Amino acid sequence: MEYSVETYNLTKIFRTRVNGKERIVKAVDQVNIRVKRGEFFGLLGPNGAGKTTLIKILCTIILPTEGTAKVNGYDILKEPEKVRSSFGWFHGETGGRSLYWRLSAEDNLKFYAYLQNVPKSIAEKRIDALLEFFGLSKDRKKLVKEYSTGMKVRVMLARALLHNPPILFMDEPTIGLDTMSAIETRNLLRALSRDLGKTVIFTSHNMFEVEQLCERVAVMKNGKVIVDSSPSTLREMLRDIRAVEVEVRSPVDQNLITQKITGLSMVERVIEARNNPDSLSIRVQVEDEYEAIPHIAHKLHSVGVKILSIRKAEPTFEDIFMRLMRE
Repeated sequence: MEYSVETYNLTKIFRTRVNGKERIVKAVDQVNIRVKRGEFFGLLGPNGAGKTTLIKILCTIILPTEGTAKVNGYDILKEPEKVRSSFGWFHGETGGRSLYWRLSAEDNLKFYAYLQNVPKSIAEKRIDALLEFFGLSKDRKKLVKEYSTGMKVRVMLARALLHNPPILFMDEPTIGLDTMSAIETRNLLRALSRDLGKTVIFTSHNMFEVEQLCERVAVMKNGKVIVDSSPSTLREMLRDIRAVEVEVRSPVDQNLITQKITGLSMVERVIEARNNPDSLSIRVQVEDEYEAIPHIAHKLHSVGVKILSIRKAEPTFEDIFMRLMRE
């Protein structure tokens, strides 16, 4: 079997009444995607694009209005029990509502291992390994209600891996984690896909994560998949954008610097302004990078601004995403 997930004209329509009038919303609209076995697949889109609804359909949490899908070769409508045993799911909420707060992390995992028919001898070893990896061994007996948000997220991630599923649905898996835990989680997900052949379907609002992890990306807008391609191919879409990034030492007047830079004839617009701990980074779209760099440097020097770096900037994944949403 070549594909872990296949959808066939998958559609979900919600009907609500607003002020006495029926309102029809197509949350998922004729979606056809194929995710190869072992592929790290990104699912992107703004809030309300249909990503979570699509994942819930694939997880058999809600039924489609039209169409169907196969997960691990099993039809979501005809074989839902087999579908459920084929995946682990982290569903992107940081409050830990899906955990039992009056149980410890260890007891939560034992309970879910029992529900997933993991043999007791295997479950004990796997729980020990997962608690160690997520840094919860010392707090394994502590009640979940006493955990921080990041700790609850780690327990939910461990739960998704308990039964060693071939497919992982990871909806914002690093949300709420500190930097080191997020890095370790990304490394784990990468290893699960690369070394163990697991299929990972991944959603995130962190474009850096998407670009670093995903082999292929589908972008959703208004329930439809508008792009399905590799990150490298998507990047080619923005080759026409020429940009320069300048980093200056703080404290500075951001409005003044922006005004000075955009006053230059070869500068078209500010793409992004980002405050760092000791500096300010501004990325601008220009007509020609090599012409713009010396003019920008001269203009900032003339008003006494200390430049830390100035360079040609490659288009980012955020640029790609924003262009797709506009167009």
